Amino acid sequence: MNYRIVVNMVYYGLSLNVGNLSGDIYVNFAINSFFEFAAYGMCLLLLNRVGRKWLHSGSMILGGAACLSTIFTVLYANESKNVHLKNV
Repeated sequence: MNYRIVVNMVYYGLSLNVGNLSGDIYVNFAINSFFEFAAYGMCLLLLNRVGRKWLHSGSMILGGAACLSTIFTVLYANESKNVHLKNV
């Protein structure tokens, strides 16, 4: 039951920090909004078919796998293609 607090804090932390990503703030917000609306629609469609427990568990596992997969970009990224900002 206490994990709901953590999930909400991470959700609001990610959604409020969209403006800190590189690129145009309006494009970042539009992409974030599109995926959020798509996720809400997918939840509405799958909730009656799959069930609340399976949908919640699956989304938590998918989110965890996505977070863990970001380590591959750090390990296997080509350093010559990275953009290095100076004096920022």
